Amino acid sequence: MLDPYKVREDFPSIVGDYIFMNNADSTGIPVPVLERVLVYYNEVKSRPGFESTPSYRALELYQEALETILKHLGVVGENIVFSSSNFQSLMLVLQSIEFRSNDVFLISSNTQGKTVNLIKEYVSANRGRMEMVDLESENVEEKLKAIVRKGVKAAFINHVCGATGVVAPLDKVVPILKDKGIIVILDATYSMQRMKLNLPKMGIDYAYFKSGNMFSIEGVSVLYFSEERTSSIKRTQGYSILKRGEEEKHVDIVALAAAIRYLEGLGFEDVLNHERSLVDEITNIAAGDGISFYQAASKDSRTGIFSLMISQLPSNLLQIILEDQFHIIAESGGFDSPLLLQKTGGKEALRLSPTIFNTVEEARKVGEKLAEIRESWKEKAVEKQPGEESLNQA
Repeated sequence: MLDPYKVREDFPSIVGDYIFMNNADSTGIPVPVLERVLVYYNEVKSRPGFESTPSYRALELYQEALETILKHLGVVGENIVFSSSNFQSLMLVLQSIEFRSNDVFLISSNTQGKTVNLIKEYVSANRGRMEMVDLESENVEEKLKAIVRKGVKAAFINHVCGATGVVAPLDKVVPILKDKGIIVILDATYSMQRMKLNLPKMGIDYAYFKSGNMFSIEGVSVLYFSEERTSSIKRTQGYSILKRGEEEKHVDIVALAAAIRYLEGLGFEDVLNHERSLVDEITNIAAGDGISFYQAASKDSRTGIFSLMISQLPSNLLQIILEDQFHIIAESGGFDSPLLLQKTGGKEALRLSPTIFNTVEEARKVGEKLAEIRESWKEKAVEKQPGEESLNQA
């Protein structure tokens, strides 16, 4: 079982009175990862590949890190490339797919807006069409089977929604898609730090994620491609450019490998279960009239990310109240999630994302303060009912 009190020792920046619940996009970097980066700089001070002792040591550390990453993903070196961003990774994937007129590109409805726009632009340029599917619905298999009859070429799946933390049921979805010969692309940005994914066994054709979301330093996106898609992606101009620049990302790769080893030491299953227990603690205490939670209905489909709204209370104001009065750090916004904005009627929400260093006591306090704000705001709303002020004056 994960011990958050011990984990906290690896995150000295969180010491103090504040409770950090804003870890979806701004996860900290644990000391063991930073120490590994320092070792690299202190011992090497060079890039791998040059004819010098430091360069040989750099190459040794780089290859060791690469082996860690490959082993973790269950892949070989020929099936992975490193880019500077997820956007760049997705662009390379799109370039490798021979999309023709009237082909369909299926996309999960929990996908971020900027990704939707990029795929839509690509599909439109090739005179195809894009269709969305809700992978959070109960009858997802029936819906998917009906859609894939329409000549779908590729399917993009956002594995874990960055706004609601809902996990897409890949075990149900991927077999249906692969049975029809559909290319499966997986955005694993919000899942890779809390789940161990063996991508080849899952039948995924492409997958990518950011190092910065995995308790590592920012700067690299890892792109996986299957054996079947290797020749297609290697034919692109973008692939050769990325391969030539891989050694420029040596420090990021060393840091990412250190982050993977750190999470493996904690246990990925324990990480996810700890997150789920914290979310349950918060929502169970905060629940009541006037508060809405945006998360998976099933506990098994939840992670440590969820959003909420308190009736008639703007979420940016709720964020300020939590931080200024109770020292609870959260985030408000739309989080580039068309699905969340659809659920909220276009209004921004408050996102909470407890993680490995958050304790049950912190979760209880967050739940209690949300309940307190919810009740207080409900009373104020009753006091200011329309017409009441003029009636009192009369």
